[in-house]
Parts: sequence; C-alpha cells; structure tokens
Amino acid sequence: MIRSFILAVGAGVFGTLAIAQTPAPPAAEGGTQAAYDPMRFLETMVNYRRLALTCEGTLPGSPLADSEEISAFFQTLGMAEPRAIDTQLQRLTKKLVRAQAASICAERLAEGAVIYGESARVYTQNKPDAWPAAPRISAGPWCASVTCAELSF
Repeated sequence: MIRSFILAVGAGVFGTLAIAQTPAPPAAEGGTQAAYDPMRFLETMVNYRRLALTCEGTLPGSPLADSEEISAFFQTLGMAEPRAIDTQLQRLTKKLVRAQAASICAERLAEGAVIYGESARVYTQNKPDAWPAAPRISAGPWCASVTCAELSF
C-alpha cells in the first residue's frame, strides 16, 4: 500500500498542478472500488508549502514552521520534499511595502489553507489505512489586522 502511494506521489507531485480532485468512484459491477488518486491532495499540499516558503520573510511569524508537518510527511515516505518558490509572487512582494506584501501573502495563505483543508478531508476519507495521515497546518492569522497595516517598512 505504501509503495502504491509513493508511486502515485512520484508520478504526480512534480507534474502539472491543475488536476481536479474527486472522491473515489463507487464500486464497479464486480464489487471492487477504484483506487483513490491522491494527486489533488498532493498538489494542494505542495502549493501551500510553496506559498509558505515564498512568504516566509514577509510575514510576522513563520508560515514555513506552521506547515512543517508537510516536510515530515515526505520524510515518512522516504522522499525529498518539493521545495519551490513562487517567483512571480516573490518579485511582487519585493516591490511592495511590507504591509502590502504581507497582506497579499496572508490572503493567499488563507485561501491555500482552505483549499488544502478540503483536499485533506477528501484524502483522509478515501486513503487506504496504510497511507500516512494528512499533515496539519496552521493558517495564521499572520497579522493583527486584515491589511497588515501595523507592519513597518
């Protein structure tokens, strides 16, 4: 079971990040249920971690530390964690004043956490027992105000 999960991870986590997740289809006529595809879960997890890494120096607190279980998840599988940065967001946050950059990061991380939470719920409901549990993340709040206006340059 773990081997099939690792194969699914290896086949998809580094690929395109636009596949929709659907719960496992109902049992076929022969009574066997199609295997659950964890692709969407893995994509949302890696996307959230990429945002955390990108926004690490912009926000007060540490979105990277608050999503550290994602790294542990890959270590459990004996795999290197995909560590990418959203270069477009990074360029944007470097051009803005800190409060604006932090506000954008906080908003994107909150949206990413909602998407990840939904895919983690589906993963948990459909995964075989031998697969690791979905990593927990903390989604902030990152700033005292919605606009992060309390942050200085």
